[in-house]
Amino acid sequence: METLFRRAILILLFFVLLIVLIGLLWWLFYCQCRPLCSYFRACGEQVGTVSSDLGRGTVPPHHVERGRFPHFDPPQDDYNDDSGRAVPDGPLRGTLAPTVKPSLLLKIEPNKQSVPPQGAAGDPVVFRQYDPLGTKAGGVGSPPDMNAARNGNVILLSYNTAVLLSTDGADYTLLDPTTIFPSGPAKDSSGNLLDRGLCCDQIVRYVPQIDRFVWLMQFCGSNATSCLQGVNKVRIAVASTQDVIASGGTKWTYWDLTSASVNIGASTMDYPDLSIGDNSLYFSADAVSGGGLLVVRMPLSDLQAGGTLNFQFTAPADSALAYGGHITQNTGDTLFWAGHKDNSTIRVFSMAENSGQYSWRDIAIDSWPKGAAISSIAPDGKDWLSFGFPGNAVLGATRRTADEVWFAWTAGSNANFKNPHVRVLQLKVSDFSVVKQWDIWNDDYAFAYPSLATNGDGEVGISLGWGGGTFYGNNAVGILGDFVVWYPELSDAVLASSPIRFGDYFSVARATPTPTLFDASGYAVFKNTPPATGTRVDPYYIQFGRDSAVNGGAPNLH
Repeated sequence: METLFRRAILILLFFVLLIVLIGLLWWLFYCQCRPLCSYFRACGEQVGTVSSDLGRGTVPPHHVERGRFPHFDPPQDDYNDDSGRAVPDGPLRGTLAPTVKPSLLLKIEPNKQSVPPQGAAGDPVVFRQYDPLGTKAGGVGSPPDMNAARNGNVILLSYNTAVLLSTDGADYTLLDPTTIFPSGPAKDSSGNLLDRGLCCDQIVRYVPQIDRFVWLMQFCGSNATSCLQGVNKVRIAVASTQDVIASGGTKWTYWDLTSASVNIGASTMDYPDLSIGDNSLYFSADAVSGGGLLVVRMPLSDLQAGGTLNFQFTAPADSALAYGGHITQNTGDTLFWAGHKDNSTIRVFSMAENSGQYSWRDIAIDSWPKGAAISSIAPDGKDWLSFGFPGNAVLGATRRTADEVWFAWTAGSNANFKNPHVRVLQLKVSDFSVVKQWDIWNDDYAFAYPSLATNGDGEVGISLGWGGGTFYGNNAVGILGDFVVWYPELSDAVLASSPIRFGDYFSVARATPTPTLFDASGYAVFKNTPPATGTRVDPYYIQFGRDSAVNGGAPNLH
């Protein structure tokens, strides 16, 4: 009898221990509670860091000068009609409520400090230069997709399929890329379409290490009805500052990267981005039918030499979670990009310049509200954020220091956030631990489409969209940590397009040769003057920074 009793006790203890063990495993793998779960970052799906080899390719150069090609009318049929990736719910962490004070909106006057001073303990952001260019811009699409690059007095401002060039820092000339480069449909040796001609997004950057402006142009997919279907190409063109001045922006060396050259089959490359590393130029794009983010690395030395371009590239399927996202600016010796596994787990990718591989790992973060949809109603009752692309993709990305990287994305609304807002995540590079998580928010208006860059003082600048309530969709800039963003002008309409579009790009970049400042671009939307109907767009270039950096002297701390 006593033996049976002991056996029963042992069996009971066994099952108790089994239940405790199962509970512990569940806690580790699904709660993702730190620090015990810091290693098991994917908590059930992925353990530690995963790596993959880069692909390799080469492409020959081409040279153009004097703008002698016939004009080409870019396709206008549904060339940017994509949708954002849906982010699933993850385990609840945090309060889904603001942890910092709301961000204010203020209007900046050029070269003037606000009275009384506001922001950054008396050293606020001011505009050094503001150039509204609506009277000079032509061919502005819906939306304009703004980007700006500058070196000294040379400014390139791109939007859709046109570029404004200034060589004196004041006066602008409209450039038609279709007359500078061969831009019509291209075919292979068998007569198959490689693309249907220049169509869509453009990116411009200045690379001080090699004194080259870089101009990226996207071409329409080969499908007969949609620019986002079929194969296409992306053109990378470079020119020195002196060549831009001497040629009026018509002398360039360029390379065409096709869908085949980066091994993405029949997929279209869309929504591109560019980033400058210590020794490399990085290009990213959505592989549309592949459902992931493609990242390409090119040596700066090859771009400077103007010969054969060697490049390495990722497999987009590895970065499926990063679809619609962008890559880190001012990225130094390692590039980063990110995507959401769910709304409480982010997957961060990295590619060291001296490595033939790229890696990724999952990181547990505080939950952020997705909301039913990213939506904000303008004074006329229209939803200026209704289009939905790229949704919650990680758009803002910058390397703040050698051991810190910042990401930002558009989050939704809930009971604690009355409007869509921007979530900011700061990570430590050495161990990918979370440094800080916070929001750019206000109960009176929405924030969306964040773009980030780092200046020479290690400050993170932002350019983003905002609006709703008593405001239409607008652009604002600022320096993170001030909890103030500044705007140059206010829209008085929602862009007359079907569907309604806003975004998809705003840009901010470290200025050259004054790295304490930022170059940025944005736009405002205005009603056409009667009897004309519809709307018009005013794209603008702005340069901003701290009052002490723009106007000199020590910050006013009183």
